[in-house]
Parts: sequence; C-alpha cells; structure tokens
Amino acid sequence: MMMINLDVEAGKKQPRTRTGWNDRLAHWERPASDHEEAKIERAANIARNLIANSDILNAEQVVVRPQGSYFNNTNVRLEADMDLRVQPTGGLITRYAEDVDRAAADVDGGYTNLGRDGVDVVATIRDELARICRARFGWQNVNVGNKAVTVDGLDGSRADVDLVPALRFHWIYNNPYGGFYTDEGVIIYGSDGRETINFPQQHNANGITKRANTRHRFKKVVRMLKQLNYELDAMGAISHRAPSFLVECLVYLVEDGYFLWENDDRLDRLRRVVGRCLDLLFDEEFTSKATEINGIKFLFHSSQAWTLLDAKSFIRAAHARVYA
Repeated sequence: MMMINLDVEAGKKQPRTRTGWNDRLAHWERPASDHEEAKIERAANIARNLIANSDILNAEQVVVRPQGSYFNNTNVRLEADMDLRVQPTGGLITRYAEDVDRAAADVDGGYTNLGRDGVDVVATIRDELARICRARFGWQNVNVGNKAVTVDGLDGSRADVDLVPALRFHWIYNNPYGGFYTDEGVIIYGSDGRETINFPQQHNANGITKRANTRHRFKKVVRMLKQLNYELDAMGAISHRAPSFLVECLVYLVEDGYFLWENDDRLDRLRRVVGRCLDLLFDEEFTSKATEINGIKFLFHSSQAWTLLDAKSFIRAAHARVYA
C-alpha cells in the first residue's frame, strides 16, 4: 500500500492559505521534541560506550564530540540522527597561507613532524569503528561510507548515528603586526582521498550570536527552510534536496534586520528572508566573498559539495513556493 503525504499532495493542487502556511511554519520551526532528543542522546551514549571499550581507539586517545545540526540546534523534527566526531587528542594537520614563512610559523607554533600520515591515522580509526560496530550491531546495520561509519537505528534508541573520524587542523596566516594567526578546525579524510576542512566551534559560536541578534528567530527560520527543502523535494519541484549545511548558511547570510520586522507573521518573515537570499545569490561581488557560518571558508568554492547554481535553483524554488 502506497503511503501519501496528504499535506504535500494538497499543496500540489492548490496554494496554502496564509493561515495554513502559518500553522505549518509554526510546526516546522520547532526543534526536535523531548522524546526525539532523548532518542538521539541514547544513541550517542551507546556509541560513546562502544568506542571507550576499544583498545585501538584508546591507544589513539580519541575523544568523541557532537557536530552538525544537532550540535548547532538547527535539526528539524523527525531527523532522529546524531553526527559524532571521533578525534585523536594528539597530533594535528597544518596548512599555511601562501605568504607564510612555514619554517618560522612552525617554530612560533611549536610544530614538529610526528612521522605519521594523517590519512593512515583516519583510516585506522575508520576501520576500527567499522569493526566494533559490526561486531555489536551486525553487518546489515552498519554502513561504511566515504567519510563516516553509520549505524542504523541503534537498539534502545532507534536513532541513527554517524561516526566521523577527524583530526585537529590549524590554518596559519600572517599577523600584519608580526607573528602569525591560527584558526583551529578539523580535517576529515575520505576513503577516496579527498579532504574536508571544517570549523565547527566557530560555526557554533557565530550561530549562537546570530540567534541572539535576531531575537531567537535565526534558527527557527533555518528549520522552516529545511522543512520546505523536504517538501520541495517530495513535490518534485527540485531535482534533489539542497544540503542541510548549505540551507543553514544561506539563512545566516541574510542581515539581522530582515528577521526583526515588527508585527509580521511567520510567512512574511520566511518570504522576506528567502527574497533576500535570492537577491544576494545574484550579486556576483557578494557571492565571490561569501563565507560559511564559520566566517573562514568560502561558501562557493570548487572544493564544496555544492555550487552557486545549486543554491540559486533551491532558493528560486523556495521563493516560488512561498509566494504560490
């Protein structure tokens, strides 16, 4: 028997009324329920306990840290999953801006070569995570992907967990007044050899600031747009869902004032934010300099898993939907 999402099917046939939109958005803007939060946390604790009992992972002195939308409190209802970063406390990977004197920067930062290849360290951790998870939950419930080991519906929680091996990372650049600046992040090596650099602490801190500056509306709008992303995909209005991380970054780019109009309702606020996103994405000077929420990485760069065209296509569809 085919199950049909009646709300999506009705949306195909006729526009929502303003009341209908606001009722829907009031539901969409809410974070995970207490029940869902408890499921996710149980799953995370199961994974942490499993990791703590591995001799190989203890030898690597790994710590387990939350990341992603759950960590940043932008996860939407019924997204019962948790991203956990599995990261050794010792060692790190360094990268340098083009004009940096690397030898001087290494002396200044106290960096020495430990003689281990980061790719090999991550591969060792990934292999051990796969082994202990398969032994505990069965091969059929564990998927080893390019970056993460995913356990489907951990028993006792029914929530998925992605375990992502990563290493500490330092981006080093010149201080114009002498010496060097360092941005600390994490680096993830995929099994395909590609690397991904993230700055989760800066992302989290800037998101908290944005939330405060927008009277707690920023993350609510992020959740609305993430849910709209699911709806557009279900309706066939987009060829594929936009990455959740990209959706969050697009909302972050919108200036605080667009969230703060008095006497507006949820629909007007979402329309205003989506409309501003559309304007910004067609401003070439802006998009050439736009960064992720961390304020460090360029949002539209050849190394990203999305393109500017992907962002434009999604926001165009979102704009058409909220004005239908």
